[in-house]
Amino acid sequence: MKLLLIADLHFRVHWFRWLIEQARDIDLVCIAADLLDIFKFESRTAQARQVKNLLRKLADVVPVAICSGNHDNAGRQISPDRAPVYEWFVELSSHRNIITDGATQIIENLIVTTVPYHCSKEQKSVWLDRGFTIRRQTGNTWLVLHHVPPMTGSDVSGEEREAAELLVRYHPDYFVSGHDHAFPYKIGQSWNQAVNGVRVLVPGQLLKASVPNYILLNPEQGEASWHTSSERWIPEDGLFDHLILNLPKA
Repeated sequence: MKLLLIADLHFRVHWFRWLIEQARDIDLVCIAADLLDIFKFESRTAQARQVKNLLRKLADVVPVAICSGNHDNAGRQISPDRAPVYEWFVELSSHRNIITDGATQIIENLIVTTVPYHCSKEQKSVWLDRGFTIRRQTGNTWLVLHHVPPMTGSDVSGEEREAAELLVRYHPDYFVSGHDHAFPYKIGQSWNQAVNGVRVLVPGQLLKASVPNYILLNPEQGEASWHTSSERWIPEDGLFDHLILNLPKA
């Protein structure tokens, strides 16, 4: 089974189209959130409409699993399964090939759990409990999509610490994240690392690149490879200049 793991597409429409082009050689595409971009001129509601169409085209070719991130707030939240999920994600569940936000499904012998961003740790446990139970019953490999990567230490955020607590508690085989675009470029970190025996995969992202960062994973063989247009970090300064108010010099 060949998986393509990616995160932080940030409404780069050409990246979604690139994914559609790659899909015929892939068995499952996993997107660890931030499909939209709060810094774009288009409203997030308009972005969500376009992204839904692109994801359905992608899912016409290959199964797709998605979770939400901090940029994906578009419209109202509903609680179809005892915890809140954005309605525009729930609408995607009508496509037979989309594992939407807040779901656990089995694809071949792989359990996939997608964890929403905008909910509490207790609410995240609703879906993680389900994946944990299925893994215990079947013994199948379990992959979790969770936007924020697990981190520990005095200088990490509360979100990163919470992710680490969830990882230790549930101990999936794979924990796939995004959020920190520079993650694999930082000293002492990697796109592929073991945390408490769990393989944490974080592709990072280069928002100025023509082709997105991604990871190819074969879970049966435990093989993974990182693919990037640059193995050196490309700073994102200047991407959001439209948010800066430039006053004339006195």
